[in-house]
Amino acid sequence: MDREYVIRDTEFTRWLLDQARSAGWDVDGDQEARNSLRMAAALIRTSGVAVVDAPKLAEALGVSVADIEQAAARELTENKAAQELLDRPDVAELDARLDRVAWPNEQQGKRP
Repeated sequence: MDREYVIRDTEFTRWLLDQARSAGWDVDGDQEARNSLRMAAALIRTSGVAVVDAPKLAEALGVSVADIEQAAARELTENKAAQELLDRPDVAELDARLDRVAWPNEQQGKRP
């Protein structure tokens, strides 16, 4: 089932941002750097470390690829479990019904 995704800051996202700060990045003043890390975090926690250039990211943050994998492990596991549940036909149908209740047709596409 297709879903609309919103990038949310999670513990893993905060970990990446903290590592970037420690490495001298200005993630609080440089919105592009912050957004790049937030996107990397979202990709990693939903699809795994292989979807980004993990060695380059690790080098830039001053950590190892294993550190990144370890920091993302819990959220990646939780996201995979949630995805498997939402992909079940009965749950997908319920999810779609709940979406229609929460966002009636005139409001669909205008979610926060």
